[in-house]
Amino acid sequence: MLIYVDTPFNEEQKDQLTYGSPEDLFVFKDEIESKEEQLATLLKADILLGNPKPVEWLEKANNLKWVQLYSTGFEYYRNIKIPAAITNMQDYYSQPCAETAVGGIMALYRGMDNFGVLKKEKKWVGYTLRAHLQLLQDKKVVILGYGNIGKRVAKILSGFDCEIKIYARTAPEATIRTTDDLLKELGWADIVIGCLPGTAETKGLFTSEMIRAMKQGAIFSNVGRGNLVEDEQVLIDALNEGKLGGAVLDVTAEEPIPADHPLWDCRNTILSQHSGGGNVSEYFGIAQFFLENLERFKKNIPLKNPVDFGRGY
Repeated sequence: MLIYVDTPFNEEQKDQLTYGSPEDLFVFKDEIESKEEQLATLLKADILLGNPKPVEWLEKANNLKWVQLYSTGFEYYRNIKIPAAITNMQDYYSQPCAETAVGGIMALYRGMDNFGVLKKEKKWVGYTLRAHLQLLQDKKVVILGYGNIGKRVAKILSGFDCEIKIYARTAPEATIRTTDDLLKELGWADIVIGCLPGTAETKGLFTSEMIRAMKQGAIFSNVGRGNLVEDEQVLIDALNEGKLGGAVLDVTAEEPIPADHPLWDCRNTILSQHSGGGNVSEYFGIAQFFLENLERFKKNIPLKNPVDFGRGY
């Protein structure tokens, strides 16, 4: 079979694929010089591993029998109609995303962002900062979304004896099910963590009214999708005015953030640049997952991680 690979693998990971399934022909996008030839190869391919752009290319690829995305999200392709089966990475990025959220919050509470700046400036002022350091222990937390990331965040926070409330529409563990109820709970929370997927229902879900309803000094974190926040400028103002104690943002409304964006200068804000799902073995794991799913495809066994277009994830 012809497998078109639109994923940024290095040479070792490419070898992992080709040696893992030597009977198939793997063609890698970055080894094809022209856009025209890339598209022509995609149109001939039986299987696609990757997230091709422009998205219209995928709609033209009617020969495809299976598409394995290397992401969890697939909002770019939601309106694409093709006969191929489509799978994604689902839970694969959940643990690193959860660690990014919790690690960033701990960095703010323990002053690690400030200490990093002081080290660069060679200033020793640690004693004067001690009174401003906080603990994650026993904090009150609202988690927005209880999918794979939300569950892993909750598991980590349970080790700090945090009191947790879950906002979700259908998860049985949720104690908050409507946006009206969420608005009422925000004044209770020391921390709010967004773990929601990017769907029509979650776009702009965290409104400006909700930002204003948060507790004085609370921390907001988002490791889900950047369009969760209705108006990012309202969040920025709340941070700069000291209404909020800080933010840990893995995702933002615009990515990458331009050089003149106000988030760069926003106080007490950690920007992890949509790297929250990353880890040293990330692409080796993607290649291995694909090879395992490829075996299932060849044996006509149901594929792992089928995408549900109706739910949006």
